[in-house]
Amino acid sequence: MYQPEIERIGEELYFIAASPATRRLRTQAELLSQTDVPVLVTGEAGSGKTTAARLIHSLSIRSSFPFTRVKCAVLTSDLLENELFGYEHSSVDGRPESTPGKFEQCSKGTILLDEFDGMPDEVQRRLLKVLETGEFVRRGGRAPIRADVRIIAATCGDLELAAAEKRVQEELFYRLSIFELRVPSLRERQEEIPLLLGHFMNRLARRYGVPAPRFSSALLDACQQYPWPGNLRELENFAKRFLAHGDEGATLRELHARPEYGVAKGENGHGNGHSKAAPSHSNGNGFNGQGLNGQGLSGRGSEEQSSLKLLVRNAKGEAERGAIAQALEQTHWNRKAAARLLNVSYRALLYKIQEYHLAPPADSRIFVSDVLRQAK
Repeated sequence: MYQPEIERIGEELYFIAASPATRRLRTQAELLSQTDVPVLVTGEAGSGKTTAARLIHSLSIRSSFPFTRVKCAVLTSDLLENELFGYEHSSVDGRPESTPGKFEQCSKGTILLDEFDGMPDEVQRRLLKVLETGEFVRRGGRAPIRADVRIIAATCGDLELAAAEKRVQEELFYRLSIFELRVPSLRERQEEIPLLLGHFMNRLARRYGVPAPRFSSALLDACQQYPWPGNLRELENFAKRFLAHGDEGATLRELHARPEYGVAKGENGHGNGHSKAAPSHSNGNGFNGQGLNGQGLSGRGSEEQSSLKLLVRNAKGEAERGAIAQALEQTHWNRKAAARLLNVSYRALLYKIQEYHLAPPADSRIFVSDVLRQAK
């Protein structure tokens, strides 16, 4: 059993890690926080994608600046364009006025583009230009404005499929999916359910000024038998209902009566009809293409197609080299410890050290070539 780690990442918002899956997520988020490349956060609805994005922001040098979330699928093209880029207009007396958008309001901070696959085409084109040039123009304006923000995109769908079906521009897909962070479903971290239930219940009890009821072992066991198709969102709503009526017997009967109750679940168990994460394609060394692999941190893109993909690959390589160098420094060049931190095989790390020409400090007696010979 892992000792739970709880860290505050916002007002009444905490990241809880008490399982191998969330500990890997925490490590990957910390590595990604050290770069400024876009990140694609994927996972089932309600699994905590916003929390994962907030975690990356809170660990980065942008943490003291704003974090904002924009739901791309709920606004029309015009409204979303105004929301992101702002607009210029005339006041009632004819004087020019301007309304800044999120890219200005969130300067030096992080923007989460949630439900990104629902973004209208016109806004996708404007966003692609921002990623290409680092600048944007307010709607109705002329003067370019520098965009100094970290962009994180989130989706519970298959963005690669959306690009293939032309719902997402291919160029934008490759730029936003340099690295992918997959948030595990609640089924993959069942050991955290008692801790999460207690966290939700205590928070709700404080909010409503009532004592928090206790969960019996029978109720906790039943909760861990249930696959929670709605993930954290469903679990929090369950805690709300239990707080409202406080009848454990009725709560147990309701849980047992659900058709999903008791469905067999593995780490990637999707027997109850939930979306399945896109498979990764490893080269056998523990790395996906040119990116760091390990339960959701994966590089995307082909090396043999457009120049755009070559640009993505180069950016990916720079970020990967930095992540490996940081892990080696953090572990004082203990390569096995660094491999565990990066969640890759020891041999894969050795080859990457050689590929990126990384060398230990001058006072170290062990060099990469020696280690590679020992590994053969």
